[in-house]
Amino acid sequence: MPTAIDRLAGLPLAPTPLIRLGNLFPRRDVYAKCEFLAPSGCFKIRGAVHLLDHLRREGGTRQLIVPSMGNTALGAATGAQAFGFRMTGVVPQSIARAKDEKLRALGVELIKIAGGGSDLLRRATELARQRDGYFVHPHLDPLWTDGYQSIAAEILRDLPGYRSLVLPVGGGGLLMGLLAYLRDNPARVRLFGCEPYNYPKYARFDHARSTTIADGLILETPHPQVQQAIADGGVAISLVPEADIRAAMKELFEAQALVVEPSSAITLALVKARGGELEEPICVILTGENIAREDHRRLISAGPDESSAG
Repeated sequence: MPTAIDRLAGLPLAPTPLIRLGNLFPRRDVYAKCEFLAPSGCFKIRGAVHLLDHLRREGGTRQLIVPSMGNTALGAATGAQAFGFRMTGVVPQSIARAKDEKLRALGVELIKIAGGGSDLLRRATELARQRDGYFVHPHLDPLWTDGYQSIAAEILRDLPGYRSLVLPVGGGGLLMGLLAYLRDNPARVRLFGCEPYNYPKYARFDHARSTTIADGLILETPHPQVQQAIADGGVAISLVPEADIRAAMKELFEAQALVVEPSSAITLALVKARGGELEEPICVILTGENIAREDHRRLISAGPDESSAG
């Protein structure tokens, strides 16, 4: 019996479910695109499959060098296993345990370094040059980010009248893919990006950065290309407090029986805080669920002043 990973190389990826969050919003039209149900536990598999299909047809190197806080590497590793590629992940020393364990189970070589997203990008660039591998830029490589266009296409197919799309913003790869689709397929949809208040990048801020439980959204230096795309697309970027992210994780679990990581729940937190400003129907993208269950329990039961990511 072929597994989900075995079937990836056959293309295309199976669509992820779109569900109405009726228990949380009984009198409002709020939906969730469940990308955490993708084969790698995250939407990043879409970028991986799009890139790897291109590389397979083009020929050349079959070695990927992937900088990642965790989910990008998981998407790339799942795809690499299906397409017969080798992969090295450049990850932070603080990578979440659940992601570390899954990557090792997939046979990925992990190079752990101190620092955040910008440091990972620099080290992966150097390593790809040294090893003659393909450097995966998860935010700016269109061969990767164009894989996310299918998310917008599926939502428009299943919810053609939706008006507001809420997404987390890390380095900006997801945002770039969605904007690319909407440029080619105009629709009356406005994008709303979410960043943790403790670690803003593209939103305006005048406070010092600090640690955040939404560790998948950390990037020290924003990309000018993404900043320009945000301006051109009229994308609103909002900052979400840690307590609101934890509360959203808890509500998704208790009301909808959904387990997602903080970088996913941040979208629901924005709708809870500013939902009256968003035109309905609203769709939030729940991007990933790669979190150890004990870490999930700890975060949803944490007090208002606790912010350890684990």
